[in-house]
Amino acid sequence: MWDSFKKLLGLGPKVPRISPKEAQEKLRQGAVLIDVRTPLERKLSKIPGSQGLPLAELAKRWESLPKDKPIICQCESGSRSQQAAEFLAEKGFEAYNLAGGISAWQAAGLPVKKGDIKR
Repeated sequence: MWDSFKKLLGLGPKVPRISPKEAQEKLRQGAVLIDVRTPLERKLSKIPGSQGLPLAELAKRWESLPKDKPIICQCESGSRSQQAAEFLAEKGFEAYNLAGGISAWQAAGLPVKKGDIKR
């Protein structure tokens, strides 16, 4: 209950929101990009080099992430990834949220791998 109260007051960890260009630079320097969308969303499109770790599984699998590298969280628009980045920051990670998610990444002209799902 205290954690919920802290979040309401904005007392939780402050996680930086970074632009796609800033994220790209951090990735060049060794950061890890975690895609917290669902597996189906990742089949439709994904950022090359990203690792899939759905938000629903993060609480069970966060310990598999490297503690010695910055973690950039990404979703479709930046909402779910904000939750993921805050969770990881609480666990001691250097975490960032990709502002605008994969949509902003693509709008910035950065590479996105499209899936082959037939509609």
